[in-house]
Amino acid sequence: MVTNLYPPQNLGGFGLCLQRLAEGLEERGHAVMVLSSDQPYLGAGGASQAVQRGLQLLGSYEGGLSNLPEGPERQHRIRHNRDQIALAIQHWQPDAALVGNLDLLGVETLHQLLDAGLPCVQHVGFLGPPFPLNQFPWSHQARYGMACASGEVKRTLLKLGFPVAEAPVVYPPLALGMDRAQLCQGSDGEEPLRVGYCGLLMASKGVHRLLEAAASLRQQGTSVQLLIAGKAFSIEYQQQLQRFAQTAGLHNQVNWLGFLEPERMSTFYGKLDLLVFPSIYPESFGMVVAEAMAHGVVPISTGVGGAFEVITHGRNGWLIEPDDEGSLASALRHAATLPRSALRQLGKRAQHDAQVRYSQTRSVDELERWLLKHPKIN
Repeated sequence: MVTNLYPPQNLGGFGLCLQRLAEGLEERGHAVMVLSSDQPYLGAGGASQAVQRGLQLLGSYEGGLSNLPEGPERQHRIRHNRDQIALAIQHWQPDAALVGNLDLLGVETLHQLLDAGLPCVQHVGFLGPPFPLNQFPWSHQARYGMACASGEVKRTLLKLGFPVAEAPVVYPPLALGMDRAQLCQGSDGEEPLRVGYCGLLMASKGVHRLLEAAASLRQQGTSVQLLIAGKAFSIEYQQQLQRFAQTAGLHNQVNWLGFLEPERMSTFYGKLDLLVFPSIYPESFGMVVAEAMAHGVVPISTGVGGAFEVITHGRNGWLIEPDDEGSLASALRHAATLPRSALRQLGKRAQHDAQVRYSQTRSVDELERWLLKHPKIN
């Protein structure tokens, strides 16, 4: 596996998706070796025999995305990465490559793997294409394929001319064991609803709309308790959110939890009644929604992009208008009027649907089916 970031160094859910796919393949008896980078500003990475962090990014995510300008340092890193990949192929002798996010690595990484004769499947976890169409490896098409993180990702790539009509949809899987998670406890009927958000703190995620909706409800006499988990992609945006919460009188209603390690997520979900996914711009999927549902948490989502595929409105959650605090406030108000027993029933349907559709077994089945079609694997 070759990707730019790998857990525990992580931004968003894509790295976790790749890690879970790797774990699922290992469960099937496949040996998975990972080649990635080391970014200390994202925490300790750690390396092992199976995870090497020798790649050098052509830029940084620290404080926001920045690209290394053309010049000697950039060329040095490109040569270094080429050598690292060649050494990995020579040492590991892989039968195939699972390619992840190549941002700040470059499509040249993919071409090097294909030129070495490796069948490559690239998991496309974002709505935009991983590279321009004119850089598609047409000469290697027989042993290169894309696996799309949602039907919406696949439809987007098709519209842009990418040959993905036969590409599998490999949903980001739940963590091992989440398909057997217990139903969340949530709050009792005497407490305000506990409403969670989990993800990067950045404007496109719409966290400000959640705070605005909570402030609107407060003015109308309805209180909700917000649990907000995630690291700041923009420190300035995080400070804006905290200032708004203070001036709107929400300081006793908002718990800022910061980044939560994966092993703490089940405890987080177990405390919630609702999870809000207020993204403004289209997302490829919405892993956090599927995870919350697997714990019996009822989701409220803008459903933009592939996130629309996760929720069946009224059956296992609610869809709202994007970038509209009034629509979100209305959904929260409706949830607050329901008996807790009715909310729990909705949560049970959410749990069943997520655990069946997004299990690690199902996602790895799709990925393995592609890999096993190629002669070098067989």
